[in-house]
Amino acid sequence: MFMPLRGIGDDARRVIDLTGDGQVTLQTHKDNTDTDAGALAGALDTGRCEAWTGVGFVPRESFEWLYLWLSCRLANPLMRMNVEPAARDSGLVAPMFPTTAMATTRGGDLAYLTIRAAEPGPDGTKRYEVGVIGHGPGAEELAHRVAEEVRVWDRDHRNRRVRFELSDTPVASDPEAGRFVLDRPHHPVTVIWQ
Repeated sequence: MFMPLRGIGDDARRVIDLTGDGQVTLQTHKDNTDTDAGALAGALDTGRCEAWTGVGFVPRESFEWLYLWLSCRLANPLMRMNVEPAARDSGLVAPMFPTTAMATTRGGDLAYLTIRAAEPGPDGTKRYEVGVIGHGPGAEELAHRVAEEVRVWDRDHRNRRVRFELSDTPVASDPEAGRFVLDRPHHPVTVIWQ
C-alpha cells in the first residue's frame, strides 16, 4: 500500500500549553478556532470546582459513546488533555486516566472528565463514578453543564444503539431526540441514537 509522505505543515493537531511548561496540554484540531489559548492562560491557577454525576462505569468499560454524545452536545468539541505525571501527582489536575482526560473549553474556562471509586454494583463489581472538574472564572457553570449532559446520556441514550448516515439531504438535527447532523465539506454525517 502506498502511503504519501507528509510534511510538518500537514499535522492536523494544535497543541495548547495550559501550564507554560508542557505539564498539561490540550490537543485539538487546528481548525478549532473556538479554543482560545490566550484566554485559557492561567485557568489552572484558579480554584477548581467539581461536579459529580452519579453515572457509573465498570472497569474496562468503554467511554466512547459518552465521548461522542458530549462531542455532539457541547458548543466546543471535546479535545484530549495530556497530563505529565508531576502535574497529576502535585494535585494540579485529576485526569480521568493517569495521563489523559477529555476536556472542553469556553473562553477562559476549562472542564475535563475525571472518575472516582463508587459503591460496588449489586453483584460486588467494582465501579467508578464520572465527574467533571472545572477551572476558570465561569468554570462552575461549565462543569455543571457537562455533568448534566453526562446524566442525560446515561438516562436517555446509554442503552440505545448509535447509527451513522451519509446522506446528500439529511433530516434536520433534533438534539433532544438524539439526532445530530455534522456539517462536513463534502457530505454531512448524521449521528442518530435509536
